[in-house]
Order: sequence, then structure tokens, then C-alpha cells
Amino acid sequence: MQRSSIAVLHPQMGSGGSESVALWAIEALKGHAAVSLITGGPVDLARLNDYYGTNIDAGEISIRRAPMPLGLRRTAKFAGLRGAFFQRYVRRVAPDFDLMISAYNVCDFGAPGIQLIADFSFMETWRSQLDPSLAGHRRWWYGDSPLRRAYLGLGNLISTSDPEAWKSNLTLANSRWAAALLQEKFGVESRVLYPPVAGDGPAVPWAQRENGFVCIGRVVPEKRMDAVIRILEKVRQAGHDVHLHILGGVDDSDFGRKIKLMAGQHSNWVFLEGWVAGRKKDALITAHRFGINGRENEPFGIAPAEMVKDGCITFVPDGGGQTEIVDHPMLTFKDEAEAAQKICTVLSSVTLQESLRRHLAEQALKFSVENFTAGFRQVVFEFLAEKQSASGHDFSRAVRSRFSRAFRP
Repeated sequence: MQRSSIAVLHPQMGSGGSESVALWAIEALKGHAAVSLITGGPVDLARLNDYYGTNIDAGEISIRRAPMPLGLRRTAKFAGLRGAFFQRYVRRVAPDFDLMISAYNVCDFGAPGIQLIADFSFMETWRSQLDPSLAGHRRWWYGDSPLRRAYLGLGNLISTSDPEAWKSNLTLANSRWAAALLQEKFGVESRVLYPPVAGDGPAVPWAQRENGFVCIGRVVPEKRMDAVIRILEKVRQAGHDVHLHILGGVDDSDFGRKIKLMAGQHSNWVFLEGWVAGRKKDALITAHRFGINGRENEPFGIAPAEMVKDGCITFVPDGGGQTEIVDHPMLTFKDEAEAAQKICTVLSSVTLQESLRRHLAEQALKFSVENFTAGFRQVVFEFLAEKQSASGHDFSRAVRSRFSRAFRP
């Protein structure tokens, strides 16, 4: 019996949370279907496997690279324009596959498919509401300007996609918060499937861990590493001898230079580790007792979930799907002052720390790769079975009804 041909799509395989979803989606399907990865940039499987904990061999899948204009082939910039060329290519090759799956947000395949929501960057009209720090740093580009409107208009012309077509897909949201936004803003129902989080670092006893913090992520304005440093500076001023390791690449942008300057001013307790992966990353996380995330309205948050799975008591802003990861009022904060106050309270109580560790150990079970791969496989093959038994308009209607029923993890 011929296996179904399935394409997993991601515009560029970098080092973010959505790439983790793409790779583990392939892991879930590779032994059960003929799987192709379609992307708009180079693919270094060895690096990706090392970073995300997957084990995908080049011989197990096919890789297609969407053609890009010369100036866009090796840059992560101009994501909107890259996405437009990628979208156009996806529509062109979709008839080659039984099923198209977008691992990064909404997509028009030309027929119903599956899409996993990673963030809300596709919702231009309220990008600044979800990421106010991003707009504050690059208002000239992300603000409502003639330049921005011209750029987006060019992307729409290139992509040739129907802006409403994605609503006919089966949508998988990465948190209840994201699912609620999809319902509120678009009237689109979705299933909730938490992303896969490897977090398989060594089990280091609490007594052997350093009384410090880790913060993971690209050093960009929306991740708010500057706020994280200010928070922990307040904690230190309150008498707690803590330190901070930032695990993420620092470029030479204005924000990158700002973080380098802040780290230099506090060089005795702020350490920029750069981009780390594999055992080194696991070792850094599990060597510390605490984690902190600065991103506001994180739709899920692979980084805080990794820290939780590796045994760190982790603090996150009070907004977005990341609150579902920690699910505790002592671990969420509305502003920098409240963050410092709650951290000081936890640092001052061994009993509270023990209680939070037990709570987070139970939370971590929700985000296993086993839960994701099993749940994802079930969704995919239910979808394919329905597609075989229906066609055309009937199948589109089935996707919107049977498959859009909310699923609670």
C-alpha cells in the first residue's frame, strides 16, 4: 500500500520555537508517510537535530527549497517578502502532495490543509499591541507608515494567496490563549496541541545547582533581555546574590549593542553565552535553579518550557500562553517591580521553592515530545481519512466542523 505524501512547511529553518515544531512533526510522521520538508533557506540537519533533540536522517525525508530572489537567499531579514515568495511556491507545488502542513502560521495551500500557529506575526493590524517593545525599537519599520504599507502591498502581490483561504484549514493552536485569540479575532475554532519540548538535560540535584538564573532566546527587542537584567538588578539590590546567563546570539544591532553594554556594566553577574545547543545548553540550564523569560504575550514559549522541564523555577510575564506553562500566580509578573518582589519572596523561602518545584514537575509532563507526536499523528491521519471519504466542498465543510472542535490537552 502506497504511503501518503505529506509536506511539512517552514519558511526558514533557523533557531526558533516553530522550527522545533517542524522537526518534531517530521519525527512523528517519517515512519508512517513519505515526508518532505519545504523551506525557503538552507537546511543543516545535523545542527537542527543537535539543537532540538530530533534524529532525522537525510535519507528519511525529501527536502525542497523554495526559490528566492538572489538578495533573499541567505538572509533572515525581510521576512514578509521572503514569506510571500515562499507562499507562492507552496501553492504551485501543493498538487504534488496528499497533505500540506504549515509548521509556521497560516497558509493558503489552494485546498484545505493543516496549519500550526506559532505566533501572531501574520496579524499586522495589532502586531504593536502584542509586541509593544518591538514597535518601540523599530517604529520606522513596524509603524503604520507609507514605507510599511508599500512593503506589505508588494508582498501581497507576490504571494498570490487568498487572504481568507487559511480559514478553511484545520488549525492547531499552541496554547489556550492563542486559541481564544483566533476565535475572538477571526471566528476560527482550533484544537490546542502544546508544542514538543525536549528538555532532557541531566537531573542535577537542587542542592548542587547555582543560585542563579538562565534566560534563553534570540537577543532581540521583543525578548526584552534588558528588562530581565533590570529585574535581577533589583533582586540583587534587595540583598540576593544571584547571577544571569543569557543563552542567545547577540548581533550588532542597536538592541544587541544595548545588551552588550548592560552586560559590560554588570560583568560580575551578567554573562552572555551566545548561541548554545546540545549538551552545553542542557548543562547551563540544569546547573541553575531559576529561569526567567522577558517576552510579553508569548503565544507559548519553548524557552520557558525548556527551563521548566530541566527543573528550573521559572518566572514569566503575565500574558500569553506561557502562563499555561507555569500555571502559578507566584511565577507570573505584570511589571518589573512585581517580578523583583516575587523573585525575592521565592528566594527567601526554601519551603516555597520546594512547593513550586513539585508543581512545575507536574506541569512539565504536559509538554513532552511523546504527547506532541502522538497527538499530532492522530490529527494528521484522521484528516487524511476524512479527505479520502469526502471531496471538494464536502471536505472543506468537514474540516470546519468535525476537525475544528476544540481539543483540550
